[in-house]
Amino acid sequence: MQKKKLLSLLLAGATVLSLAACGQQTVTTNPSASNSPAPSESQPAGETATKPTEPTGQLVIGTTTDLENDFYDTSFNNNATNYKLYDLIHGYGTVTSDMEGEWIFDPTVVASHEEVENEDGTKTYTVTINEGLVWSDGTPITAKNYVFQLLLESSPEMNAVDGYPSQAGYPLVGYQEYFNGETDKFAGVHLVDDMTYSVTVSAAELPYHYDITYASAAPRPMHVIAPNCDVVDTPEGAMITGDFTSDLLIKTINDPTTGYRYNPTVTCGPYLFQSYDISSRQGVIVVNPSYAGDYRGVKPLIEKIVIKTVKNDTMINELASGSVDLLFQCSGADTINAGLDLVEDGKALDNTFYRNGYGKVQFDCSKFPTDSENVRKAIAYCLDRNQFAYQYSGGYASVVHAYYGMAQWEYQQSKDWIDKNLNTYEKNIDAAKLLLEEDGWTLNADGSAYSGTGTRYKDVNGELKPLVIQWCNTSGNPVSELLATMLPEAMAEAGMELKATTTDFPTMLSGINHTGETYNMYNLATGFALASSPWYYYSTDPVWMQGGYNSNWIADEELAAAAEALKPIPYDDTETWLTAWQNFIAVWNDKLPDIPLYSDEYYDFYSTKLHDWTSTSVWEWSRAVLDAWVEA
Repeated sequence: MQKKKLLSLLLAGATVLSLAACGQQTVTTNPSASNSPAPSESQPAGETATKPTEPTGQLVIGTTTDLENDFYDTSFNNNATNYKLYDLIHGYGTVTSDMEGEWIFDPTVVASHEEVENEDGTKTYTVTINEGLVWSDGTPITAKNYVFQLLLESSPEMNAVDGYPSQAGYPLVGYQEYFNGETDKFAGVHLVDDMTYSVTVSAAELPYHYDITYASAAPRPMHVIAPNCDVVDTPEGAMITGDFTSDLLIKTINDPTTGYRYNPTVTCGPYLFQSYDISSRQGVIVVNPSYAGDYRGVKPLIEKIVIKTVKNDTMINELASGSVDLLFQCSGADTINAGLDLVEDGKALDNTFYRNGYGKVQFDCSKFPTDSENVRKAIAYCLDRNQFAYQYSGGYASVVHAYYGMAQWEYQQSKDWIDKNLNTYEKNIDAAKLLLEEDGWTLNADGSAYSGTGTRYKDVNGELKPLVIQWCNTSGNPVSELLATMLPEAMAEAGMELKATTTDFPTMLSGINHTGETYNMYNLATGFALASSPWYYYSTDPVWMQGGYNSNWIADEELAAAAEALKPIPYDDTETWLTAWQNFIAVWNDKLPDIPLYSDEYYDFYSTKLHDWTSTSVWEWSRAVLDAWVEA
C-alpha cells in the first residue's frame, strides 16, 4: 500500500510539536507551492483521452457534509458544501481570488476601476462593468444589478427575511442610517451610469488589510427578486424605488417552492441550478451556456455535476464502484489509506494538499459553564491531543495549538516561536483539577466540601450548580467516536460530567448559530476564507456576535483587541502582520474558545475518467472543476 505521511507528526507519547497552520490569506512572499505537498506520484504523466471543446459528460461529487436546501449565500447558510455551490451558481463578482490566493479585480467582469482617498479620510472606489454579461435568461447585467445587491443586502427589508444580517455595505458611509431605516438612500453607494457604480468606505473602517475587497460587489437579478422596482441615484446616495418591502422579499426569496433562496432560476455563474431532492439531499447543476468565464476566461467543460452525500465508512467503496467520481478533501487514516490502495491498484487518482483550517472542539462561550476560561482549559487538559491526532489520522495530521492550520504562511515562519510561546495543553488531570478549584468548583451536591470523586458543584448566587458539559456531535463521525472514547472518563476524574447528544449536521449547526437548542461544545472542522477576518470572528460588537462570524459567542475584550490589531495592517506589510498575528494567537491560546485538535493533509480521490484535476488550499474544488473534464 502506498502511504505518504506528514513527517512533522511524532508518535503518540512523544513531545508535542508546534505544527501547521491555517487561516489567513497566502501572500506574495509565500507562493502557494510552498504550502502544498509534492504532487502525488500517482498522477499520470500524460493523457490519452481527447479533451472536449464543448461541455460534455457528468461528474458525481461525493460529500460527507449534507447539501442543504439553501442556495442564496453564506449569510443564510454557511454549510461547507453549500458554500462551494454558491461559487458555482452565482458569479461575476468584481473582486475575486486567483490560483495563488491573491485578490484581484476580475477582468472578465471589470472594464476599469479607480480608487480615490478623500480629504475626510474616506476612500471611494469606482468600478465599471464590462458590457455583454447576461443573466441565464438573457437579461443584460448592468451596474444596477451590483448596486441593487449592495442596497438589498444592507436593507432592513432584507433583515426581515429570516433574520438575514444585511451587512453587505457595513463598511460604507451611511450604512447604519440605511440599515436602521432612517433613510431610503445609501449615502456610500452611487449608480454612476448604466455600467458604473461607486462605493465610499467610512474613515472608521480604514485602513484595512484586505482593502481591495471593499470594492467588491456581486450582481443580483432585480427583475426576479424585486420585480417592478428600480435602482436610481440621487445626490444623497442610491435608492431602490417601487414597492420594495419585506413582504415582497419574503415572497420572492423565502417562498419554499418558488423563492430565490431555494429555487434560484436566474443566475450568472458557471453552472445553473437544476434540482434538489430533500429526502436524499442530492443536488444537480448543469452548465450555463451564457457564462463568460472566470478571471482567466475559463469556462466549464463538464456538462452536469451531481452533488451527493456519502458516508465516511463507505465512500471509498462508492468511488471504486463508480457511483461517485470525486471525493474531495478526504481526511483520516482509514479513508486515506483505503483511497491510496485504489490509487496503487490503478483504479483511482489522487491529489493532495495541506488544509486551510483545522478540526476542533468548539465552545459556546456564552453558555454556563463554558463561559468560564478555566472550565474550557480544564476540558483541554483532559484530552491527549497528540494521541487523538495520531489515532484519527494515522500520521496524516498534526496537532495545532491555536487558530491556525497547515496551509498558512504565518505558521511556516513561526514554528520556533510557537514552540516557545504557546501552551500545548498536554494531558494533565491535576492541572484540570486545579483550574476548576480556582474557578469555585469545590462542593459536593449537598454543599459540603468536594470529596474528590463524582461531579463537582459550584455555588452560583446561592444556587448549587453541577459541572455538566453538554456536548453535541454528529452521527457516523469518526472524530465524535474517538472523542467519546477519550474524554468522558478523563473529565469524570477531574470532576466533570460529559453529556453527549448525537444528531445530524443541520441540527448541530442550528445550535451553534443559536437558532436551535444550544450546547456547551461541538466537534466539527472549519475552513478559512481567503479574506479570513478574526477581527469579526472574535469581535464583541453585537453586529458580529452571530453564527458565521463570532460563532463561539465569546465576549472577551483582550481577544477582540488582539484580533482587531490585525485589521489595519497594510496587505504588503508582512513583518508587522506576522508580529500582530503571533500576539493574536498567543492571546487566543490563553482564552481557548476552541480546543484545536488537528490540521491535516487533505486528499482528493477521483475516477480515472476525470482529467486535469488540480485543487489546493487556496483553489478549492468549486474553482478547480472549471479546468477539469471527463471522458465521454
